[in-house]
Amino acid sequence: MESSDQSEVDTIQCPCGREILDTAEYKLLFLKKEMNEIDILCPNDSCYLRELGFILFKKVEDQGKKQIKFDRAEFYVPFVTWNATRLTEKQAEISLKAQLTDIVKNKIDWKTLVT
Repeated sequence: MESSDQSEVDTIQCPCGREILDTAEYKLLFLKKEMNEIDILCPNDSCYLRELGFILFKKVEDQGKKQIKFDRAEFYVPFVTWNATRLTEKQAEISLKAQLTDIVKNKIDWKTLVT
């Protein structure tokens, strides 16, 4: 297998066919404010799944100061299964976990959610 073929196989892909090379490509939607949830959407606007995962957080008050506490982040089963089948289960787990970590740590401006 050529290296270009290998790189295509190693990428995360939505079942709609859209490859996701960087976490900046995901669309993050903070629609469910009362549920403290951020939806992770496929970058393909015509995707039939659309929502690929979510991030949950809690608003807490500590010594009179409002703070955001990360609760959990998950990709939904169809997205995970699709990638586990394309890659290997272990490879998909490592890649998807790294993407979630990057989204949570680097792509969300947690300070804006405090208000």
